[in-house]
Amino acid sequence: MLFRKDYHFRGKHANAVKQLTSPIDREHKIFETNMAVYMLAPIVGFMYGRRADLDTTKVEGQVSETNILAEKMIKEDSHLEFVYRLIMLLDKEYEPELDKRINKAFRDCGKEGSEGDMERFDQYVRGGVEVLHEKVYQPAKLPEDYIHNLYDLITEVEERWYQALSAKDVVELCHSARG
Repeated sequence: MLFRKDYHFRGKHANAVKQLTSPIDREHKIFETNMAVYMLAPIVGFMYGRRADLDTTKVEGQVSETNILAEKMIKEDSHLEFVYRLIMLLDKEYEPELDKRINKAFRDCGKEGSEGDMERFDQYVRGGVEVLHEKVYQPAKLPEDYIHNLYDLITEVEERWYQALSAKDVVELCHSARG
């Protein structure tokens, strides 16, 4: 089990998550919780090819850390492992060989020596937070702007998904699974 401890967003990523989970008006938020951001961010990071290193910068007047408690991580463990495995399977840049990607996704998942794989995943989480913040939050001024930006982002992600995952990739994965 990979997702068994508290997760900490730090520096600029903590500030971005805090803004993404803050109310845009009296009644609405783009994301209800840090977990909602965390579940979507690695997918967005992967789709946009955006990875980011850990930022521990502290800026006065901004949040320097925001967390997801272990109990919430454990509760969503199966969903998070699915996303992790999906990214390990699809990330040809990180591991060009399909058999090794399969091992990263399933056999080596969470085992000693796979810390680099989890760091790669965390880089996609942080990169995805940056994309979400840039696409949804930064250009918006009015509540309607956030909604339009979110709709545009969803449309764009859907288009990127179909570009990133070709029928050939699916067939290749299926043939490998059969042995």
